[in-house]
Amino acid sequence: MKIPKIAKIILFLIIAVIIVLLLLRSCRLAPFKEEWYFFSYREDVVFLNGVTLSMGFSDASHAYPFAEVKNQNIGISFTNDGKVEFTTKDGTTLYGTYTYENDGLTYTSFKITFENGETAEGSCMKSMGEKKLAFVYKETTYNFSDKNQRVNITTDDVIKRILNGDIDCLNESNVVKTPKGYSVRFSEMLSYPIEESTSVYAVWIHSDGTYEVLDELREGNVLSTYNNEADYVVIYYID
Repeated sequence: MKIPKIAKIILFLIIAVIIVLLLLRSCRLAPFKEEWYFFSYREDVVFLNGVTLSMGFSDASHAYPFAEVKNQNIGISFTNDGKVEFTTKDGTTLYGTYTYENDGLTYTSFKITFENGETAEGSCMKSMGEKKLAFVYKETTYNFSDKNQRVNITTDDVIKRILNGDIDCLNESNVVKTPKGYSVRFSEMLSYPIEESTSVYAVWIHSDGTYEVLDELREGNVLSTYNNEADYVVIYYID
């Protein structure tokens, strides 16, 4: 049975759209063709009760006050003739060379060899209109974008905002001690128990604007936020 002409046209258009969508979804990208802006790096964080999590560091926030980067000048640049310059999270600037190869139509992988003999490996791609680059150096994963998406918020900025009354994303609550340990009580009906697996970060904010990161919990009125799925809670005590 012959397929009607209109059906052939519709089928052709469907196939064409699928191909275009697949090409737009992700494609290879030579690293030297873009100016890269630092977005984040991942690093292990040891919380108050000893729980360790791999967390992203970029801008600090009420929910992640510790997440500011150690150095605001993190960056990487590639040249067409195979040279690379990289400033690490510790502020060290390294120089080296790189090679890259396209992995099919989806992404481009590269390897960097620095002048001190150290290496880093990563990849870059264009995905849904956004260009991304990521690589691992000394067990730390660095992420970059072709657009500057950061506003450089620090822990100090977060503390100032809280003291100025910017607490929309925080909950007035109480830290109480129970027979099973500490718990954050939001109301008579709602409490968040702190288990051995709970990631707890606590800060004491003094009236003069200084603050200290605590290594133990204490009872009292607090501002807090939590993520139930991640079993993660941040607590602010304020003088």
